[in-house]
Amino acid sequence: MKSHSQQAANRFDQWADSYSEDRISSWFTFYQSIAMSKLNLTEGQGFLDVGCGTGWAVRKAAKQLKFGKSCGIDISTKMIENALAQTPDAENQNIEFQVGNSEAIPYPDESFSSIICTFSIHHYQNPVRALSEMKRVLKQDGSIVILDSARDVSFAIWLQDRGRRYFEESHVKYYTTKEMKALVTEAQLKIFGDIITINKFMDHNKVFTGLMLLKCRK
Repeated sequence: MKSHSQQAANRFDQWADSYSEDRISSWFTFYQSIAMSKLNLTEGQGFLDVGCGTGWAVRKAAKQLKFGKSCGIDISTKMIENALAQTPDAENQNIEFQVGNSEAIPYPDESFSSIICTFSIHHYQNPVRALSEMKRVLKQDGSIVILDSARDVSFAIWLQDRGRRYFEESHVKYYTTKEMKALVTEAQLKIFGDIITINKFMDHNKVFTGLMLLKCRK
């Protein structure tokens, strides 16, 4: 039987070739931009996208960073291959992509001032371990921004979650805002400010949007 990590890698390997042109790709990039706007990229040192897909956010961050590299990890080998293929050679010195598991981030302690994890934490079998790994590679004065669907924000998202738990092997669960607070606390991170929730219909080619966005620090 395949492990959960293998199931997730297989799913995203299959999606990789059409990911950047997917019907809702503009939805992904729109909300990733909002997540990144919560970070101080020009003053910090280094950026990491955990679950980077084909690397749109990594390339965007690289244009704003003054110090350090803009890096992305993803469990899918094909996502990383496509991320590298979509990255112009002129940008390569400031950009780095690696195949990596969120529960064992392949970077040393305190490597990054800015970390995002968008639309992927619901795939993690052990989210507290993943959050603890993000904390480990975060610099002391750095920030982590988490963005994901929240089943208490939209009834449609609650319904989607129920279906995906049964029919999508890589899906673990969409968390409620209360559950996410508990996960962050267990990982010994602190939420900075309020959790932002977004509930929309027919937004950037996606029928239902029910999101939570939170900023964390050590």
